[in-house]
Amino acid sequence: MPLIDSTYFRDSNIIANVNEPGINININDDLNHHIKVGERDVLSFAFGWEMWLDFSQYITNGVDPETPQNYRDIINGKQYEKDGKKCFWLGLIQPSTKESLLADYVYCTYRNENNTQTTGTGEAKISSKVGMPASMTPKITKVWNKFIEKLHGSFRSNPSGFTPEGKPFWIYNGGVDYYGVFPQDGVVSLAQFLFDNKDDFPLLDFNYRRFGEYKNEFGL
Repeated sequence: MPLIDSTYFRDSNIIANVNEPGINININDDLNHHIKVGERDVLSFAFGWEMWLDFSQYITNGVDPETPQNYRDIINGKQYEKDGKKCFWLGLIQPSTKESLLADYVYCTYRNENNTQTTGTGEAKISSKVGMPASMTPKITKVWNKFIEKLHGSFRSNPSGFTPEGKPFWIYNGGVDYYGVFPQDGVVSLAQFLFDNKDDFPLLDFNYRRFGEYKNEFGL
């Protein structure tokens, strides 16, 4: 059972009719598939594959009672201090408000893949029961940028250059930073939380990986 379900798709992330059978597929089944794939893709990126495999065994049926505290902190959030400043990781899920960076990502992938419907003669625009057809790009872009901010923000993004061995480096405050860690206090991204507390996550992969960047209003 993934960490989120269809109840997380509301407000700006709303996906209507998730329990209504479609012509060729049940919308809820399709969404559940996107949730499982999205959870794997996002967290295996953030953690690295070894830590993801270890983490995933504790969420096969929701949050397992045996889930270690360090993984519970990832899921539920944690307040901590870094260099004398208070930092807040809000958690992968916020059950009381039904918010999650996982839901943001799944919303974008689901919408991008369901803008059209496959027919016997090609792709056709999906008709709406109410309202007039309109471009989903501005809304998807807004949710995508929200997701990127929660996942890593500008943390480890756009390296200043690469070493002869191909390792990225960043120039920060006149010095070379091989992790791309740009300190921030207050509400922090998942990537910063993991790196700030790296001693708690011995399986974390510190190698540079690039998931995605902010997009403009055209979705580019």
